[in-house]
Amino acid sequence: MRRASVRARLTAWYGAWLLTTVAGLGAAVDAMTSRTLLRRIDAMLDFEFDEAAERLAAGGPAEEPAGTPAAFHDVYRMRVWTPDDRAAFESPGLAGLPPPRGEGHATIDVPSLGRHRVVAGPVGAGARRRIVQIATPLASFDAEMAALRGVLWTILPAGAVAATAGGWWLAGRAMAPVGRMTAAARRISAENLGERIEVGHEGDELGRLAATLNAMLDRIDRAFAAARRFTADAAHELKTPIASIRAEAEVALIARRTPEEYAETLRSVVEEADRLTRLADRLLILAADDAGATTARRPFPLDEPVRTAVDRAGGRAASAGVALRLGSIPDVEVLGDPELLRQAFDNLIDNAIKYTSAGGEVAVHGGLRDGRAVVEVVDTGPGIPPDALGKVFDRFYRADASRSRRTGGAGLGLSIVKAVVERHGGRAEAESEPGRGSLFRVVLPAAVRKN
Repeated sequence: MRRASVRARLTAWYGAWLLTTVAGLGAAVDAMTSRTLLRRIDAMLDFEFDEAAERLAAGGPAEEPAGTPAAFHDVYRMRVWTPDDRAAFESPGLAGLPPPRGEGHATIDVPSLGRHRVVAGPVGAGARRRIVQIATPLASFDAEMAALRGVLWTILPAGAVAATAGGWWLAGRAMAPVGRMTAAARRISAENLGERIEVGHEGDELGRLAATLNAMLDRIDRAFAAARRFTADAAHELKTPIASIRAEAEVALIARRTPEEYAETLRSVVEEADRLTRLADRLLILAADDAGATTARRPFPLDEPVRTAVDRAGGRAASAGVALRLGSIPDVEVLGDPELLRQAFDNLIDNAIKYTSAGGEVAVHGGLRDGRAVVEVVDTGPGIPPDALGKVFDRFYRADASRSRRTGGAGLGLSIVKAVVERHGGRAEAESEPGRGSLFRVVLPAAVRKN
């Protein structure tokens, strides 16, 4: 079953609440008016009762109140009962009024005379004690109440209907921005992510919602742009080794060559295939990071992946004529994946060796700061220009594109460092001064100190 629209539900709730309020108000007005009019009638009955009691006490025949005016019986009707429940006096036409069953005020239906309001009570004492009943017809009261109820039944429902219609109109006005947001959201796609939702009044809820949706679209737009750049850069990086492999193969097929020349061609193909493999592995790591992959978390000594990375880089450093030195590493354990973290340190050290000239030095050392483990990789290379320092962790970014090409870099190593370190709850930082080398710092939360 299709659910009603928000506008219809708002109007229905408003209408139900309004009708309940109006019905309660009408009932309250009816009850208060009825009570007020009856109190006035009871006050007049009490006055006439007191007058009749004085006339009875003034003397004269005990059966009839002395001095009762004839006009009295046009508005009020009276009956006087003796102690033995005999009617000693009654106004004309009051034969249907039953004997009193108690004192005070009551509403009684008198046959052929209609509803009456009655007051009853004793007067006198001893042999002269009498029970006096005074009644007045409620025809006027009933007419006034009927007129009031007619007005209430006319005005209040009409007002409720008009107010509900107004509520429907107001709900439509209030929900109109939501309709515009919905239409705008339907128009926005990957091809036109630059379009934004119109923001009305930023101070109200709908304005804040529109601003929040626009901020979300900004983030999505940036993510799409980054994904497009990533795809384009990855395709470009993949083209280079593929083109090299194809060129080597085509040259080898043009003419017959010696076995040594074929072997050299195959070695070149294997080198490019290795480059493709490394690039694919790095792309997989970044893709897993983009997908929010979690890292298996177990405690391990931090010095293990650092020392392994330094040992693996020793041969490359020696070939490049760069001194690779390992200093002290904090004696702590961290939570995470040691293999992933080792790859991050591999990339940092490899990057430092690539950008350090022969005769230079790369130093790896660390310590504890504010309860966090810090590992730094410092080189004596040419440094990084200030305008490039903030981009070194971006994917496919190269501060020196030609040099990275020559050394086989794709501009993904530092991006992987940042992704892996952040996946371990840490952060990666870079500091550099042109001409004086660079420092790359990894800060990780320390789990427990080793025993």
